[in-house]
Amino acid sequence: MPTVEILVAAVATVLAIPLLLFALLPDPKTPSDAGRGRLSQSAAARYRQGQLSNSPFQRILAPILSAAARQARRVTPIGAIDNTTNNLVVSGLANKISLEAMLGLKVILGIGGLALGISFISFDSPVLRVACIGLAAALGFYLPEIYVNRKVEERQAEIRTDLPDVLDQLTVIVEAGLGFDSAIGRLVETGNGALIDEFGRVLRGIRLGQTRAEALEGLGVRTDVPEVKQFVAAIKQTESIGVPMARILRTQSHHMRELKRLAAEERAMKLPVKLVLPMVMCMLPALFLVLIGPVAIRIVSGGLG
Repeated sequence: MPTVEILVAAVATVLAIPLLLFALLPDPKTPSDAGRGRLSQSAAARYRQGQLSNSPFQRILAPILSAAARQARRVTPIGAIDNTTNNLVVSGLANKISLEAMLGLKVILGIGGLALGISFISFDSPVLRVACIGLAAALGFYLPEIYVNRKVEERQAEIRTDLPDVLDQLTVIVEAGLGFDSAIGRLVETGNGALIDEFGRVLRGIRLGQTRAEALEGLGVRTDVPEVKQFVAAIKQTESIGVPMARILRTQSHHMRELKRLAAEERAMKLPVKLVLPMVMCMLPALFLVLIGPVAIRIVSGGLG
């Protein structure tokens, strides 16, 4: 047992020391003293003011996260980094947390889970102890990713729910005489929600010089919802063949509402299957106790007569 504890503690120490050293070293991306000397006095003053405006917690945590992110990038496969980046975009958290902060947080929480496992997990079996400590470290490492995946599911569910109503509003606005871009602008001004925010990004992209097809393609990528991608494909096809926009929007609105109804029916049909296990485990034993309990008591106490 002591040998296993010493081994795990040594591994945790080996992992923690490089992070602390990298955290103490100056970040090469930040201006060094020589670089600051080349800056004007006003720029240097603004830099110092910006650093001092951060809270002490931010000034301490930011270098640690940066160091942990650099270490995580070295050992994380490219595919996993791309998947994390895509999840941050789809979840709507890309503007709130950067990829580097995400990777650094995973490393720090993994080391924290390892330390907590070493401190509090105690089993007689060394194999079971090491397995539980490794599970605690893995849970800490994947906890941010689990949270982001949960936000992805919630945001996609919200977009699916709002899509038919948003298309109805777009249809009414376009039929009233406004163009498609102006209709999106009016929709963004009067609405709210994840889908409205994404349409706002579409409108900003168009105003910055993107074509309508490129901006809508970005909408499908950022949401990663099949219904939205289908809507984007329909709008792009409309532009290519010259069909009136109001007719396509009306058709898409009806189709999305039908898909929403079918999804609700599917969830309702799954409900009896999901209720089987709670009924068997909770309701049926109580029912049997009420129905058979008195008879069983009479049999035990002296027979049925």
